[in-house]
Amino acid sequence: MKIAVVSLNQIWLSKADNIIECEKYIHRASSESCELIIFPEATLTGFSPEKPLPELVDNSETLQIFSDLSIKCNINIIFGAFLKKQESSLPYNALCLSDNFGNSLPLYNKVHLFSYSGENKYISQGKNIVIKKIGNLNFGLSICYDLRFPEMFSIMAPNCDVMIVIANWPKERISHWNTLLKARAIENQCIMIGVNRTGVDGNGIHYPKSSIIVSPDGVTIPYHSIGDLLDIYNLDIKTVITSRKDFTTLKDKEYDFYCNSIKNSF
Repeated sequence: MKIAVVSLNQIWLSKADNIIECEKYIHRASSESCELIIFPEATLTGFSPEKPLPELVDNSETLQIFSDLSIKCNINIIFGAFLKKQESSLPYNALCLSDNFGNSLPLYNKVHLFSYSGENKYISQGKNIVIKKIGNLNFGLSICYDLRFPEMFSIMAPNCDVMIVIANWPKERISHWNTLLKARAIENQCIMIGVNRTGVDGNGIHYPKSSIIVSPDGVTIPYHSIGDLLDIYNLDIKTVITSRKDFTTLKDKEYDFYCNSIKNSF
């Protein structure tokens, strides 16, 4: 599968400006015959849980805009947004998909809220782990802080080929980002996609270009850059199949044993 990764320099809380930038990258990825394009967490606002500018799922301009673009450019689009189910409820930090048939919806709501920044005070916690088939690949879905919790990825691993993390991960902890992406790829014998923003947000936090895709053996997959922020990759499912066949780490995990051992130790 040919995919595009965009390390978007998000303009703080400016949906109109960010969608203009997104549209440029979507058109270019489509012209490169990409099947999927992936943007960072909270794509049109930046990570702003205290001021999320949420939209109702059933009347979301953001979902409609990306739906129109996916049809126009014949490409699947993954992006992030703050969305509400009801006007009176707290929003979710959602990972959304607009497929090339125009279906646009939130697929996954962030489970692990970043309490260090107070995200848990403003955002509703997601309650489900989600795997989604796109093309011929099964994708496990996650957002930013989720990356620090290996149990979530371990649960998804037997049923997915690729795992995606969309993020706003700051410069001061970027070494953790790189290490954890490689660890999740190796321990789950899958392709790991990390899509991070760039630039400086409204709180003065810096984000270096650090989007990467890691193979099941922990090696960064080569890519073709178009400009500074758009990278094109070719994902080969054979690397996952071969890794799991030749080195049976995933097969040898003892999920029931781990759970029962914890129960019996107290």
